[in-house]
Amino acid sequence: MARFRCPTLALVLASLLIAVLLGGCMLLRPPPPPDPWGEYRAALNSDFEPPAYLVKALPQYSITATIDPVERIYTGTLDLTLPVTGTAPLGELYFRLYPNLPQFGGRMEIVGARIDEAPVNYSYEAEGTAVHLSLPKPLQPGQTVKVGLNFTGFAPKRYSGYYTIFGFSDDVLSLDGFYPILAGRRDGAWALDVASPQGDVGFHDAAFYRVDLITPPDQVIAATGTVITQTQNAAGLRMTRYVLGPAREFGLLMSPRFQVEEAETLGTRVRSYALPEDAAAAHSALYDAVAALQIYHDRFGLYPYRDMSVVQAPLTFRGMEFPGMSLIGNQAYNQYLQNLETLVVHEVAHQWWYNQVGSDQPESPWLDEGLAEFSMYYYYLDRYGAPTAQHLREVRWEFPVDRAKAQGVDAPIGQPVTAYTDNYETIVYGKGALFFLALRDQIGADAFQKLLRTYLERYRWKIASPADFQAVAEEVSGQDLSALFQQWVSGKQ
Repeated sequence: MARFRCPTLALVLASLLIAVLLGGCMLLRPPPPPDPWGEYRAALNSDFEPPAYLVKALPQYSITATIDPVERIYTGTLDLTLPVTGTAPLGELYFRLYPNLPQFGGRMEIVGARIDEAPVNYSYEAEGTAVHLSLPKPLQPGQTVKVGLNFTGFAPKRYSGYYTIFGFSDDVLSLDGFYPILAGRRDGAWALDVASPQGDVGFHDAAFYRVDLITPPDQVIAATGTVITQTQNAAGLRMTRYVLGPAREFGLLMSPRFQVEEAETLGTRVRSYALPEDAAAAHSALYDAVAALQIYHDRFGLYPYRDMSVVQAPLTFRGMEFPGMSLIGNQAYNQYLQNLETLVVHEVAHQWWYNQVGSDQPESPWLDEGLAEFSMYYYYLDRYGAPTAQHLREVRWEFPVDRAKAQGVDAPIGQPVTAYTDNYETIVYGKGALFFLALRDQIGADAFQKLLRTYLERYRWKIASPADFQAVAEEVSGQDLSALFQQWVSGKQ
């Protein structure tokens, strides 16, 4: 029979000594460094690793908004951490108030402003679509300033079938542009144009977002970004926190009737939000978006986010892009099903050309719209083959452009939005896409593929100009392309 023996005192002491030494080694080991991306990491694709310096180099928005979808009113606070970049001091600050645009038809008011916690005066400018903050002293390059704004807003109710980017229509509340957003700058000056009803309303620097939305619990929210927490307060309202970035802006829609279908590809969750009566079309939109993400990933580079959404929105038969979210007009889900796929794949392309690579959309709309439109050529080529891509080229681009020429309304693609009338989409989208095809033909398919990848890498999260794009094209191709750009972009032969 085996007999249990107690360990000797020497053995116990030796064991204790080893434990102390091991513990001491563990105590001496430095803790892992903090993740520079912090909570924003949750919104990034795990394969995407942007440079750590961006976290402190880009603005950071922290927004809280309480929304009453029945009365269509909201109140909010915005705290912006703003690094002052460039070489010149900033003597003034401007934020855009897009709900006050005539085409938005809503209302947003500022009810308090502060700089580094000190109250400052403010005034409305640009026909009420911008607010000017009076700075106590100029902001110096390298300085980081804290800007605070309190705001309220109201969204209009629109009739069914009305193009509604901001307001309630067809059972959906759209609150895109609901918060004050730092105005873009053009050649060192603040861009305060009162936007034309056609085209995009503005352009913005990439930034980081933390957004807390307080809403009734029955609302299904489609928003840019990734949900990281969701709680319910004592009043029975639900608070949902989103994070996102880098990104150009934050957008949201909500409806108690939204249904959601989800798929995953390349480390991204793709979701389709739609009304239940259009579930079949929403299913098609989901998988068109998945295919577009895969093709553009292979052609251009990685999609940066963990989430992507395709949302049925009250935009008639048109579309609209936001970071990580493509809005598709509800009529494309039922009346104009033949347009659904083209709308989806065009808007998904904007995740590369508008969001990752920014541009001055009101001044040079061809640089994002024409390139997103051209990207559809790759989609149809890679998914369906050359004959389908050629059909897209002929029917969607060549025929309308030829008709514009015959009617005497042809124009160069490089004009601002306000220079176009009824020919805006034909020239900026159709002729813009044909320009990129002409460029591809001149420099060759391989060089053109390298051009787009280089352009993305060099100008990701920046604002690129037409001159920047031309410079990359000439660098990659080794050709002087001024004649081609003059012919198509400026209209000079």
